[in-house]
Amino acid sequence: MVLTVGSDLETSRQNVSIASRYSNVYAAVGVHPHDAETLDEVTLGEIRALALTKGVVAIGEIGLDYFRDLSPRAQQREAFERQLTLARELSMPVVIHVREAFDDVISILGSHPGPVVFHCFSEGPDQVLTALEADAFISFAGNISYKSAEKLRDAARVVPLDRLLIETDSPYLAPAPHRGKPNEPSFVPFVGQAVAEAKDMSPEEIAATTRRNFRTAFEL
Repeated sequence: MVLTVGSDLETSRQNVSIASRYSNVYAAVGVHPHDAETLDEVTLGEIRALALTKGVVAIGEIGLDYFRDLSPRAQQREAFERQLTLARELSMPVVIHVREAFDDVISILGSHPGPVVFHCFSEGPDQVLTALEADAFISFAGNISYKSAEKLRDAARVVPLDRLLIETDSPYLAPAPHRGKPNEPSFVPFVGQAVAEAKDMSPEEIAATTRRNFRTAFEL
């Protein structure tokens, strides 16, 4: 099973098209914080219409990014809240992008409770515990395999097995030994291997666990 995640209106449309053609591919639709300025009423209405399409299982990726700040922070927060409101209206989980904005994301989620997936988790163990209080699944990407990523491995160790997910974040963050190359879904076993080592489990156990959690997180 694969979830292809939108970052703007055009990629959301593409995701819906892909999901319509493959029975094992699902889609998330939404506007990334980098493009928060584009979320006007028309765009939000189109995202809503796409969200009602067969194969769409989440709103995302949405959130806040104070590292690149490609959209003004006030507009990022507004776009995040409007899409969270949509997700709650449709009883859908959200896929969250957060970079150097964790506290603000948690604060906003407090006013919009419901299931969330923290995609490409980049925080530490303390933030895992906070995220779990917000009904979150925690998803790790290829950077957990990097030698310098001990904080992420520490975070993985405290994630309960029923809240754990893995991903590629393609085409970014290719895992070791492919670091520096374009990432692709076939590399996800390397992410699973790194998580398995952090949690002192077998890759097969991680695969079975995350497959089960994927179904739970996205109500499949």
